[in-house]
Amino acid sequence: MSDVLPELIEPPSNDLSIDAIEDLLRDHYGLSGQVFPIEGRQNPYFLIDNGHMRYLLKVAPADGPVEEIEAEHALMRHILRSPDGPRVPEPVMAKDGGDMLVLPLGGEDRRIRLLTFLEGEPPPTGEKLSDRSIAAFGAISAALAKSLQDFDHPVLQREPEGDLRKAGPQTVSLLSAVTDQDIRDVIAKAMVTALRRIQPLGPSLRVAAAHQNLNAGTVIGEETDGTWLPTGVTDFTGISNGWLVAGFANTCAYLLADRDGDPFALLPAIRAYHEIHPLTPGEIEALWPLVVARTGILAAEAESRQARSPDDPQARQETEKRRAVLTGATSVSPAQVLAAILDATGTAKPLPEIGRLLPDIDPETFRMVDLSVTSPLLYGGNWTDADNDWKLLAHIAWETGRACTRYGEYRLSKSLTDPQQAPESFALHIDACIPARTVAVAPFAGTLKSAGPRLVLAGRDLTLHVEGLECTLAEETELAAGDPLGVIAGADNSVGGLRLRFCLDPDLVPPLFCKPSEVGTWSRLCPSPSALLGIDANAPAPRHSDQAVRGWKEYLFDPTGRTALDLGGQAPLIGHGHPRPAAATYRQALLLNRTTGQPSEPEEVLRAQLAELAPEGLSHVAFAAGRDQALDLAFRLARAYTNKGRIVGLPGIRLDRRDPDFFPVPSIGTAADMIHDLEDVAAALAEGYGEAAHPGDPLTELKEKAGLLIVDETGTGYGRVGHHTWGFSHRGLAPDILVADGPDGGTPALVMTRPEIAASLSPHEHRPAICPVKAAAALAALDVVRDEQLRENTREIGSHLKTRLEGLAERFPAIVDVTGSGLLLAVELAEEAADLGERLRPGFIVDDSTPKRIVLRPPLCLSRESADRLADRIETLLSES
Repeated sequence: MSDVLPELIEPPSNDLSIDAIEDLLRDHYGLSGQVFPIEGRQNPYFLIDNGHMRYLLKVAPADGPVEEIEAEHALMRHILRSPDGPRVPEPVMAKDGGDMLVLPLGGEDRRIRLLTFLEGEPPPTGEKLSDRSIAAFGAISAALAKSLQDFDHPVLQREPEGDLRKAGPQTVSLLSAVTDQDIRDVIAKAMVTALRRIQPLGPSLRVAAAHQNLNAGTVIGEETDGTWLPTGVTDFTGISNGWLVAGFANTCAYLLADRDGDPFALLPAIRAYHEIHPLTPGEIEALWPLVVARTGILAAEAESRQARSPDDPQARQETEKRRAVLTGATSVSPAQVLAAILDATGTAKPLPEIGRLLPDIDPETFRMVDLSVTSPLLYGGNWTDADNDWKLLAHIAWETGRACTRYGEYRLSKSLTDPQQAPESFALHIDACIPARTVAVAPFAGTLKSAGPRLVLAGRDLTLHVEGLECTLAEETELAAGDPLGVIAGADNSVGGLRLRFCLDPDLVPPLFCKPSEVGTWSRLCPSPSALLGIDANAPAPRHSDQAVRGWKEYLFDPTGRTALDLGGQAPLIGHGHPRPAAATYRQALLLNRTTGQPSEPEEVLRAQLAELAPEGLSHVAFAAGRDQALDLAFRLARAYTNKGRIVGLPGIRLDRRDPDFFPVPSIGTAADMIHDLEDVAAALAEGYGEAAHPGDPLTELKEKAGLLIVDETGTGYGRVGHHTWGFSHRGLAPDILVADGPDGGTPALVMTRPEIAASLSPHEHRPAICPVKAAAALAALDVVRDEQLRENTREIGSHLKTRLEGLAERFPAIVDVTGSGLLLAVELAEEAADLGERLRPGFIVDDSTPKRIVLRPPLCLSRESADRLADRIETLLSES
């Protein structure tokens, strides 16, 4: 019986006085302290608190069974000596050296024993156990079983109440009183199915000491980080010899009921148990059928109880619960549950010997087709064509005669545009193109279950699903390994398509793909069929599954095909993976991939196109290695051109602060922000000189005070802010020097200025040329901006996104303001939403480097769908807050 502390009462509810108990403690144990009687026990129990420790005093009739008490004490002491054992009470020796006393109390002889009190609480009622609690049950069950490995005592020979070795007879006996034939059939079917799986495994199951009834009533626990976890065992009557795995199965059945029959909720417990006290392959295979058997017994007990007390509402409620749990447990394929358990324990069920399906095909002649996220065969979005995978496979097969895809490959074609959804991208099958009329044979012995478009050959331990064979055999035909099965469908001298799948469950039609989170289970339930072709057609697992390996437009893909939206300013202007810059780069790389001292033809064309895009008069274009070098060149041009003018930088260009002629303009964040606040720039400029602000046009003021005006359009040019090529244009500003980044994201930064300013530096101070490959890429990017009307897309989508965000700002105080234009927007946040950028990850990548601000700078190809997904996600996160 459990030693969990029930309600304490005063005065005592038994016939023993507190004074008598105090005398007993003092005389026989040398202890003193407060004595509290415990209610709800058949025999008197007392809690003793001496200020340092607490004890439990048990009083029983002197003529009770001594063997059970001695066995319990022996179990406690053995577990306490074990380094792996859980917390348990400890028997306290009396002064005479014994751990039991027989004394006259209350007019009769009583048997007395004193135990240390195990602190803790039972599981909270009315709450489901957390995954951590379930894992802790697995851990404490394993720790207890492991601590009992070398325990030998006659008590272990007792027959436990929940001995699953006798599950069948127990169920039959319980159902004898049940008149509802439908529920009798449900329980009987579940039990028969479970026992059929258990019976052949019985001889391989270890017989050892284990607790056959470890559940909420036999453990004690404590709350850790807001979660109740079992930490100690308080009842030992369920410990006996039996199937070791059966004891754990009984605990799992209790956990299963707590989770309404969800078998996958048991995985944390199974994983934790196996890490501490590893299960054998036979035990792993028997575990779930044993859990189902125990669940069936509990359902039969509930039905039997209600049959005896049909008007008892508690019995009816228990019956309904047990029915629901059994329904949940039996609604999932046992093979699927086994696969999940194999995954949780990190084990694999060995496959039977498998022969080749196509013995006339030389395995060395197969070409494997790479359809993974990083495949070079996939470019320009061709994977979005639903038939693209088959087209690529067929194309390669026409060249070589035979080709196949890879099992376990994360297909880019299965990726989704929604970052919030995980794609079903892991291939659980192999597709192959084979010369038509090629003979196929049975790779193992089995029964032909289906001979239609999807041929099914069911073996003893494995089932084969094949599509693309012509088979004239009748269903239920028994085949031996190597017997003719059919031929590849198709006309002579053509190529036929074949689809191959394995499954451990003969009654399940296996899926073609699964989600990345389900790979562990499904790859064990549907193992690779590559042995059928005689080759290793298994794709290697990604090394870094959470790292972006491919980009397309505004999307990034990790190796599993999971999508993220790249909105933080790191994507190329025209988006990721555009084929035109890639093709231009490839062509130029074949011609020339170095500077020669003279401008190449691609560079000359690029300079001409950039000059056309430049503000009026800034026809000279110079290149620099990066933004810092471009700013340095702009500063040197300005100092060389005018020795005494003032230089103003937008937005807050940090030139040389030590120069007395440099006036630093404070940055507001982006060029777009600065332009909107140009009046503040003029005021700051006047204040910097100690003069009053000019009462007229602030632009005039700016030009009068500054000898040259340098504008930094890094990240804001080429139409990003919407209506103009450059961000400053709609305010009429006329810079003398313009700094910008390259249009393709890989081209060096550039400086545009008037020819007379450029002439102030000697030619050797300019970088005379850039790599022709980079120039070709930049030219292609400019063509894409023009031909695909990306400036128009920027205006339309940017306006739509800003309107959506402004609508959210009206509803949620967490958004303080939305500024910017085009596809350069800033969302100002209140303190309570300062972590919004982090919460958007990993599906949405934004620039949140400035506290309480999110800057959105997606590529100009951003779609309305992606803009809405971002706004919807922000709305969801703010609603959750």
